[in-house]
Amino acid sequence: MTVLAETESIQQLDPLGTLDGRPVSVAAGGGLLVFGAVMTWISVPDIAHPVLAGIALIFIALSAVTLVVGTSPLRAPFSGGMHASVVGFLIIAFALSSASLGANSALLTDFWGPLLIGTACMALAPYRPIAELVTMGVVASIFTGFIALVQSSVSAFHAPAIIVALFAITPVLTMSIGGAAFARSLIHTHEEWASRAQRATSRQLRRQHAGVARSVQQDRVTILNRDIVPLFAELAQRGIISPEDRMRAAEYAESIRELMVTEVNRSWLESVVANSFGSFDDGKRVSDPNRLAGAMTAHQRTALRAAVLAVATGGEIDRRSVRLVIEKTDVGAEITVTGAIRSAESPWRSTLSPYLAVLRVVFTGLRISYRSPTLTVRFTYDIS
Repeated sequence: MTVLAETESIQQLDPLGTLDGRPVSVAAGGGLLVFGAVMTWISVPDIAHPVLAGIALIFIALSAVTLVVGTSPLRAPFSGGMHASVVGFLIIAFALSSASLGANSALLTDFWGPLLIGTACMALAPYRPIAELVTMGVVASIFTGFIALVQSSVSAFHAPAIIVALFAITPVLTMSIGGAAFARSLIHTHEEWASRAQRATSRQLRRQHAGVARSVQQDRVTILNRDIVPLFAELAQRGIISPEDRMRAAEYAESIRELMVTEVNRSWLESVVANSFGSFDDGKRVSDPNRLAGAMTAHQRTALRAAVLAVATGGEIDRRSVRLVIEKTDVGAEITVTGAIRSAESPWRSTLSPYLAVLRVVFTGLRISYRSPTLTVRFTYDIS
């Protein structure tokens, strides 16, 4: 198992793909509540403590709500605390449901709780690292096995302890490990794709290098033909160099030197903004005095590049008003992106929500504020 698979989730590696699969998480959350309610209703004749059964349903509802709300793109990334809450609520619900039956429990009517726990573990596979998925599955299976053994010891149904434990543990363990294996397969596929893409990008960059060099050289030749050559021709005709000529030559040399220094010092973000906005670029859209753009990871650069292109090509935000400011903070760097919404009726929320969801996953502390007509988005990242 690679280090990447142990530390990053599918949601972090493929935010848009996880966003497309969120309906499955929503359906799983609704299914938990519906299945728990149906099985409780079926067990009504055997319930000795209705209050405990009702509280168990409340915990199932809490788990379902946490799953649905936590996987929302507006709350990404899905945290380890939410993962523990979803599974923990279901374990508590299983314990309460078992206790509500008292001595009336039967193996096939009471032990539906592990199915809910296993389903939740499998539904959360795209949102947490593989190591955590496996650990949570093992811990949950231990608790469900213990609860099943306690309940079987006081119930009228008699069965070997190993059978009871296996009957409770198997759904949780198999579903959680199955979800982790599915996540590992997707991560492995992503790693292979990223490796091939990186090799293809390197080859493409080598092929373009010569063309870019010729293009840059042609730009310099154009400047020389426009400014320097006429000056030399004029000097050749007169045969005298005046103080004004020296001043003109100094100005031309300074402008060329400034242009070359600017291009050499231009960061990848400034290049992306310039290429994305084209004729709308004024060269002042990015303020990065500490040169912190280079500290972003590959995922962060890809997400920000996609968001910049979406703003530059979309019609929701006035392209002339877009500004990006990167400032150093005590814990890293903070990016502030501002822009003016064209109209109050502009559907900018629905249009930009996928990009904001991805930014929320790969960056930290994303905050959105809108005071008509200005939209401000802030997020941070580590520069260590």
